[in-house]
Amino acid sequence: MDSGTGLRAIGVDVKAVARRHSHGSAQHPVLPQQVLTLTRHWLALGGKTPPLWSQFEMMDMADLVPHLTILRCNPDNSFLFTFMGTSIAAVLGEDLSGCIVNARHPVLAEIDWHQRCKPVADIADLQVLSGTTNPPYTSPIEFIAADFPFMDERSGAVSHIAGVTVARKRLS
Repeated sequence: MDSGTGLRAIGVDVKAVARRHSHGSAQHPVLPQQVLTLTRHWLALGGKTPPLWSQFEMMDMADLVPHLTILRCNPDNSFLFTFMGTSIAAVLGEDLSGCIVNARHPVLAEIDWHQRCKPVADIADLQVLSGTTNPPYTSPIEFIAADFPFMDERSGAVSHIAGVTVARKRLS
C-alpha cells in the first residue's frame, strides 16, 4: 500500500506482538509502545470482534491521549476528525479537529487520511502503516500509525476509528 503521501503497510502481526509483549517487556524493533498499548486495550474490549464505540473511554487511554486521533465514519465514506492529540498536532503542524477527509479530498497535512481510514472502516480490522509527513517549517518526519475500528451498536457498522500516531525520527 503506497501512495504519493508515502504510506506503507507494516508486515507485522500487530495483535500477536501485542499479546506477547506485555507492559514492561522489551521494546519491539518496529512497533512503538503506544501502538502495542492501544492494541492490547482494543483486544481486551472486543475480544475476537471489534469493540463497540460505547465501550471506548478516553480516560482509559490517558497516557496515549497526546498521540490519539478520533475520526467519526460518515455514511458517505467521509471521515470527520473529532479529536486530535497535542503530540500528533505538533508533528503535523496543525490540529485537524473538525476537518473532513473523503475520496475527493483525502490528504491533510501531507497524509492520505482517506487511505488510512477507508480500509479500516471497510474490513472492520486494525491497520498499521508507516509513512512520512513534511510539516511547514521543519524537516520531514517519519511516523508509525495504527488505526482501530469501533462499531456502532445499532447499525453494526464501523462508527469511529481511534488512531495512534507516533513520530519515529526526523529525516534530513
